[in-house]
Amino acid sequence: MMKRRNLFALGALLLAGLTGPALAEPVKVAIGYPPATDFLAAYVAADQGIFAKHNIDAKMTKIPVVNNIPSAIVSGSIQIGMTTVPTLLQADDGGLNLVLVAGAARHTKEHPFISLLVRNGVNYSKPSDLIGHKVGVPGINSVIDVMFRKWLINNHVPLDKVKVIEAPLPQLPDVLKSGSIDYLAIVEPFRTKVVATHIGKIAAEYFAEVNPNVFVSGWIASADWANAHKDTIKNFRASIDEGLAFIRAHPDEARKIEKKYIGYNSPRFPTFSNSASPDDLNFYLKIGNELKLYRTKLDPNKIVFP
Repeated sequence: MMKRRNLFALGALLLAGLTGPALAEPVKVAIGYPPATDFLAAYVAADQGIFAKHNIDAKMTKIPVVNNIPSAIVSGSIQIGMTTVPTLLQADDGGLNLVLVAGAARHTKEHPFISLLVRNGVNYSKPSDLIGHKVGVPGINSVIDVMFRKWLINNHVPLDKVKVIEAPLPQLPDVLKSGSIDYLAIVEPFRTKVVATHIGKIAAEYFAEVNPNVFVSGWIASADWANAHKDTIKNFRASIDEGLAFIRAHPDEARKIEKKYIGYNSPRFPTFSNSASPDDLNFYLKIGNELKLYRTKLDPNKIVFP
């Protein structure tokens, strides 16, 4: 009788193990991303089964236009999506109630990947040389544009004396080549392409001049979804950390994954970072107030998910 009771107890333990958290149903998460190297850790996590290991059934959804990602989150077509800080702040200023759940990349002085370029044949020696010229950016009020205008302010260049022209990112090198603009503020890999094809050259590392170490991009979700899926947010962050470790340990394999997901290899990696703080957002809020971008008072402590 004792042996039978022991066997019964062992069977109950085995059954409990089979039905415990380890076999919990994976959480389906649609993840929206643009074709950019900033988000390589997520591509790796999807490709290498890291999301699955952390109980996330990830569906990677390419969304080429960054400004469409907040509306995709609100509509429910994706649950987590990338962002730049100005995009996030403008969305929350408009009442979307989005939160920052993880980091992606920082721009540092040591590893710049966003620069101001000048068309060959146009003389540049100082910021005031831009007066009367047209400058291309990949989006009005994008992080590239906001930091550029802050750079003009810091160098006492009147904003109304420089014409900012918006064009799709892949088309900007051709717009510069055509002579329709004389300068452009641009990110890798287009930055290197313009220089390599002798269309233009680097005029200023304006981004790093404004701030030598600045949070650029991260991952967002609706506040309601994040609060209802706190464990999934933790698992997402753990997956990103593991993806970053894979990139450090296997850079060549990571580059293959990068090309698989975005169609090209960037000449250089950004400074990857899975962390973000309210201070990172405060930096942009101060610039936004200078540029009069926001109508409401935004609290970065409520936007950065704990």
